[in-house]
Amino acid sequence: MHWRITVEAVDLTGEEYRQEFLFEKDLDGLTDGRIGCSIEDGKEIMREIQKAVVQRELDLWVRYRRICQCCGGQLPIKDYRTRKILTVFGAVPLTSPRLMICQRCTPWACFTFSPAADLCPDRATPELMELSARLGAKLPYREASDILSTFLPDQMSRKFTTLRHRTLSVGKRIEDAERSRRWNEFLAKEDRTQLELQMEDDPAREFIFTVDTAHIPLVKNWGGRTFEAVVGHCGRGGRGDSPGPLFVFEGTQLAELDATASLALNDQGYIGRGEITVISDGEECLKRLTGMLPQPATHILDWFHISMKLQPLAQIALTVPEGYGLFEQDIDRIKWRLWNGQPKRALDLIALVRKALSSETGHCFWAQRADKLLEKLSTYISRNSQSVINYAERHRAGRRIATSPAEASVNALVAKRFVKKQQMRWSRTGAHYLLKVRAAMLNGDLPDRTRYVPPETEGSPYVASLLNPKPPLLKAA
Repeated sequence: MHWRITVEAVDLTGEEYRQEFLFEKDLDGLTDGRIGCSIEDGKEIMREIQKAVVQRELDLWVRYRRICQCCGGQLPIKDYRTRKILTVFGAVPLTSPRLMICQRCTPWACFTFSPAADLCPDRATPELMELSARLGAKLPYREASDILSTFLPDQMSRKFTTLRHRTLSVGKRIEDAERSRRWNEFLAKEDRTQLELQMEDDPAREFIFTVDTAHIPLVKNWGGRTFEAVVGHCGRGGRGDSPGPLFVFEGTQLAELDATASLALNDQGYIGRGEITVISDGEECLKRLTGMLPQPATHILDWFHISMKLQPLAQIALTVPEGYGLFEQDIDRIKWRLWNGQPKRALDLIALVRKALSSETGHCFWAQRADKLLEKLSTYISRNSQSVINYAERHRAGRRIATSPAEASVNALVAKRFVKKQQMRWSRTGAHYLLKVRAAMLNGDLPDRTRYVPPETEGSPYVASLLNPKPPLLKAA
């Protein structure tokens, strides 16, 4: 059976356009249930329609771009070049002219430009780039490439490196957009007493950073086995509220951490009012974030990590031998003192318990194990004693005391894509760009993150208006 499909269009100038193409449908497969158009038929139909639409749109674009924005004359054509534009519905081969700038307006310049390159500088549409980045960030590159080739025309499943390059290219665009924002948006950080919001007990007045680090396997012979990535949220409110947008970057550079945190504060509407709190596991680079933010800012040691240090002691207390009957009560007292913000008293009690165990450590394996666990807890608390607060009071007020949102984001970003069990190893640059894409996907703002437009500045009158023209279609209308 022969099918005829007609494509008709009317452009802005009133000119009509019509094109027909045929495709065949075999009826021998009806008895096998192959009724209607198959995926391959759909690919062929959409490929032909896409060719007709793209060729017509490019022809209109070239005609409008030939109009000089200053004098209204036509720009001369230097030559023609062939170009292939990759779209979600197939690759479209095109023949596009290269135009010279107007010699009347700028006789001193003689460079050329391609209108087709202005539309697709990457030779691929933004929609295809975004779709490739989404699949490449969720799935292994080979598997994502196979899925694209199954449902979209002209997508070669074997060339998974193309999909990888597209994914990392989108990540690089996100990085460039963030750097442009840092250059154009400035956050004042002079030391001052911040103004409070109107309601003193309102949890929304608090800007909370919950940050954590993730370890990613490094490529062999690159100077180590793993490298770190910083993952965090910046939000407002108390427990149960949204933790805020996710931010992530490779490494633990303080300058990168400072700039990223400043942008996160801007996104949350910080204008010099409210409290700033940083919750982390006590790592040194994360503790320094408090000093980089507008002052005063408070650092809080994550209660989850404290409880993880106490949990082995609570478990070993269940198997206490004879002669250590008060050990379980001592562990409960240590936990109570830490929960109520008394780190010095907790350290004193730990020292007393270790002293009581020291007489038996050489004869009892249980006492040696308990002493090592108490030593780890004492070291952890002593290094972060200034960040131990009254968790009970903060918990009763409905405020956050743990980095659980950041911990969950580490699992979503790293554990599900940078899989250690499959022996995946990553370069720092590739992991950094891929993390940017995955974070933008989790935030739901991937298209916006790549389309940041910096504020306009006054241009030089000596630069030709062709370099920054008005939209030709708008001017013609």
